[in-house]
Amino acid sequence: MEYLHVIGTFVFGLLLGFLFQRARMCFVGGMRDLYLIKDTYLIKGLLGFFIGALIGYIIFSVIGLISGVPWFLSKGLLPISGDPISKSPNVLYHLILALIGGFGVGFLSVIQGGCPLRNYVMAAEGNKTAIAYVIGLMVGAVIFHKVVAPIVKSILT
Repeated sequence: MEYLHVIGTFVFGLLLGFLFQRARMCFVGGMRDLYLIKDTYLIKGLLGFFIGALIGYIIFSVIGLISGVPWFLSKGLLPISGDPISKSPNVLYHLILALIGGFGVGFLSVIQGGCPLRNYVMAAEGNKTAIAYVIGLMVGAVIFHKVVAPIVKSILT
């Protein structure tokens, strides 16, 4: 029974990977195409992804599998557990880290020519620059949490 989650996750991942690969899904590319050439094909995928996530969240909330957004639990503003700065209830730390990380990932995604999702798909197809991007994204996440987050915490405390 415990392997059911593993098998379900694997099958769901294969299904989503297939759909993303066939649709050539790219969120950064969607915004780029909308801005530069007024093409709405890829941005429809971003909107569909957002609407699907919202509907899924509402359904799981109604059936009781989700009790609320992690920051807004019964005790008020509560940081995400496991975060390097989780001992502070100040949401400003989290917002600054989100801005720094979002800018970094967005800037490097534009340079690479696609969002992390598209690069994961291209890496699975064997694209060497996408493989380098994915490895860099993983290394960058570790550096961000081990170096940048403590620096931000020390500056703001």
